[in-house]
Amino acid sequence: MTIAPITQQDTASNPPQAFVTLNHGNAPSAQRIGVVLNPKGGYVRRHLVRFRDHVAQLTDANVVEASTPTQISAAIQSFALEPQDLLVVIGGDGSLQAALTALMHLQPMSLPDVLIVPAGTTNMSAIDLGVRTRPLQVLLALHRWRSGARSAPASRLRNVLKVFDPDSLQTQCGLFFGAGAVVEGVRYFHSRIRTKGIRGALGPSLAFGRMLVSLLWKRSLPFESAATARLHLPQHTLNARWMVILATTLDTLLLRSTPYWGTEKAPIHFTAIGHRAPELVRSLFHVLRGKTSPVITQNQAYVSHNLNATTIDGLTEYLLDGEIFSTQGQLELSATLPVRFVMF
Repeated sequence: MTIAPITQQDTASNPPQAFVTLNHGNAPSAQRIGVVLNPKGGYVRRHLVRFRDHVAQLTDANVVEASTPTQISAAIQSFALEPQDLLVVIGGDGSLQAALTALMHLQPMSLPDVLIVPAGTTNMSAIDLGVRTRPLQVLLALHRWRSGARSAPASRLRNVLKVFDPDSLQTQCGLFFGAGAVVEGVRYFHSRIRTKGIRGALGPSLAFGRMLVSLLWKRSLPFESAATARLHLPQHTLNARWMVILATTLDTLLLRSTPYWGTEKAPIHFTAIGHRAPELVRSLFHVLRGKTSPVITQNQAYVSHNLNATTIDGLTEYLLDGEIFSTQGQLELSATLPVRFVMF
């Protein structure tokens, strides 16, 4: 095992779009492995010694401990991985988001396979991609595969969401974008749920459940949530106050919800629900299951499409895989080439 220095920053590049495909066959054997271990990840932090012991068993891997986006980008740049290689990200949704952003900046046309070891505060992306094994067991399976003691992992191709801010010329990449109540829900989780010591997937699920209970019983959310924005959609533009705006290339979100019902063939699920949308409580079950109803289909307060790209004007902040970013008012969302994710 070697420890690479953290000295370099990423450079920007814009990959083309592609439609998502899935592959559940065996992934090819990786030639080289680069491991990014986030020592500040929620689960990693509590078991850091054990994680260091497990990655030490990967004698042919290049391992870097990195926690900030700049450090993660520098680590990936130092690996110089090629398409037949494997990038291992040990951390949560935020670590994966930083790693995907670095990959798409540095080498958008020659992506390595990616293995997520879900060991952060939130791990929604890993769960949706099919990672069901506990974090340390994933590393053990990786070691056994490399030593020939077990079969190759399964794999899945998934497009990544690219968010470009023309004002700042900054690009962020991830798997789940949100604005409005989504951003406030994350703040609520960190201020009211996480501080109580609740760990793992239970914390975000409780925050999500708290929002649903408020909607059902109080007809309102436990915080101010509306975001004014202009949505540029395939056949029309809508300018309104929105309770929720979300875009994702994931199949399922928290509590296995699927709040999108677009029928187009495109990789990005995009949904927006207006502030004080009519009959929201009665429509909530349909929304969370991705089902339609007369109220949903006949009212512009309910919007859902599958898209290749879109533009949103007027936002001041947005969420990407649990990380909150500021913006000056216009965002361009598009899909990257698919990334091959492997899982044991």
